[in-house]
Amino acid sequence: MDTERVLRDHTVLVIGDRIAAVGPDGSVTLPAGTPVVDVHGAYVTPGLIDMHVHIRRSELDDYVRAGITSVRNMWGYQALPATMRAIEDGALLGPTIYSASQGIDASPGVWPETQFVDDPSQADAVVAAQVAAGWRFLKVYNSLSLASYDAIVASARARGIRFVGHVSNQVPIDHALDSGQASIEHLRGYDFALQRRPGAAAAWADIDTSRLAGLAAHTAAAGTWNCPTIAVFEAISRNLDSVTRERAVANRAEVIRALHHAGARLLAGTDSGIDLAAPGASIHVELAGLAAAGLSRYEALRAATSGGAEFLQEQAEIGTVASGRRADLLVMAGNPLEDLDALRSIEAVILRGAWRPADGSRSPLIPRVPERAVPPRALPRPAR
Repeated sequence: MDTERVLRDHTVLVIGDRIAAVGPDGSVTLPAGTPVVDVHGAYVTPGLIDMHVHIRRSELDDYVRAGITSVRNMWGYQALPATMRAIEDGALLGPTIYSASQGIDASPGVWPETQFVDDPSQADAVVAAQVAAGWRFLKVYNSLSLASYDAIVASARARGIRFVGHVSNQVPIDHALDSGQASIEHLRGYDFALQRRPGAAAAWADIDTSRLAGLAAHTAAAGTWNCPTIAVFEAISRNLDSVTRERAVANRAEVIRALHHAGARLLAGTDSGIDLAAPGASIHVELAGLAAAGLSRYEALRAATSGGAEFLQEQAEIGTVASGRRADLLVMAGNPLEDLDALRSIEAVILRGAWRPADGSRSPLIPRVPERAVPPRALPRPAR
């Protein structure tokens, strides 16, 4: 996933939780006693990254089974760091979590643990508390006043933390772009700029496209990423009549297409964890939606692998299959560069170096005693 290519007949050596080497078969020296798994014509890709989730302990395994080995959690909460530590320590099975802060909004708020900034004078103390808590990003939300938003931006810049999230209904999208918001979720802000009668999901059925090219160019120039969360919109729009829903989906796809063509970067995130988009499985809806909006299969997959890693500033850790990276890998019979549905039939997930068959059982391929010989197991050969 560094470029659009397939490296055929290669060996990937995993030691501990790291990829120790990648090279053509026969070129990689294996330490004595290394168990060898011959995947026999299958494909190996980086683990997927869902770039917009609301993580819950009860759903951790759903992500892993779907091949999601890392997530960006988009609303921090007090109990989450303990879960993150348990995953990192190996006491709990789950994807690696990179989390935004508790949401920052004007009162009364709509979600638990919201941090309120009703006056610009409160902004720096709230931002300082989120930085001290160790969150990766600040999450800004729907109802912040323009003055409060600007005060949060100033404090974030001074304290060296990126801010992501929604564009407040009181903040013009152009202002958010000029302010340096790192990512925008759900195309929030573009809706107020483009919908003729801004509102809920149905309002996307009628947009003014005359501003679209300019907004897309502005977004690319600002370096702002977008996470459209196609999967959750698909769930939300199910209650619309078929004609309205078709127009709404098509118009959102047109916005995504314009952003992509302008060179603005896109992330694959599902907004799972709020009982709308299914944790794990909805990544397939997201990738299919990106492809339907005009991204190539490689570009769509990049939004959930190396692109996500780039946004997280974790390119040295995840997102590609390369020496030194964390050993988060997927094994599947088909090539997702030919058909993204290949990702629906994962044979195994390698999570932080541990082989995990897709059915969740202990792998027959990796012995309890490393010195014991293990016969290779062939996966089905993909059709050529």
